[in-house]
Amino acid sequence: MTVSASLSGTTETLVKSVSLFNLGTLINDQSSLTMRRGMGTRVEVPVTGAFIEMTDGEHILFDTGLLPHNCERDDGADPCLSMKRFSEMIARYERQDDIRARLADLGHTPEHVKIVINSHFHWDHSGGNLLFPHARFLVQGSEYRFAYQPDSFAARPYERAYFDCDIDYELLRGDQVVKPGVAVLTTPGHTPGHQSLMVRLPSGPLMFMTGDAVFCPANLEPDSPPGNAHTTEQAIASIARLRLLCEFFGGELVICHDPDFWKKWQPAPHRYI
Repeated sequence: MTVSASLSGTTETLVKSVSLFNLGTLINDQSSLTMRRGMGTRVEVPVTGAFIEMTDGEHILFDTGLLPHNCERDDGADPCLSMKRFSEMIARYERQDDIRARLADLGHTPEHVKIVINSHFHWDHSGGNLLFPHARFLVQGSEYRFAYQPDSFAARPYERAYFDCDIDYELLRGDQVVKPGVAVLTTPGHTPGHQSLMVRLPSGPLMFMTGDAVFCPANLEPDSPPGNAHTTEQAIASIARLRLLCEFFGGELVICHDPDFWKKWQPAPHRYI
């Protein structure tokens, strides 16, 4: 479990603020959050994203949420048709939960987003990709390859129409500093190429956006790993890595699907500085 010097050796940051987006809610079985625990218990979990406002104007978006309302593609395809197969999992997705509306809450438009970082390509994290054709997209190469040819038992959460939308993805190979104060961390397990995000606020503290590497705080305990990981052993190792980084450098884990997420965090237009 190593930490690159390029990730840990500087406190410089170009981050101006971080805002957390409330992008709807899903219904899951508790056992998908905590392996073999709570089977048959339905739990509502948030869909979240993060907008990182940068002092140089190259604003960053972490995950794009569910498929936008009234979506259209230049090639004439209708990705909305594929949304129907996920409809039974959606508890709430109103127009104010559309990522465009959440950006507007901050006084921004999709055109203001210059970099998009997908934690992975599951349908609830890449649905809005088609709104940002002008942006740089950063994804792990292992995730990109797996998404196009996933193992059969792991194929359902991948909706190709969402991520295969005329975007020239930049394929990463491991940890990488994106800009001063923002770095991707490889956290495989939930999917083979999952990545999380480390952000240093201008006031100094770090925020660790877990994506789906951690589903709920219970996963931080060794006996309660996530229940829907592609590779459980990797998932456990990634959770341990995030926990170590958070404890060593100080900061907060932003556990993106935590059912109690909005009891701890304030949604946009609040800005964490």
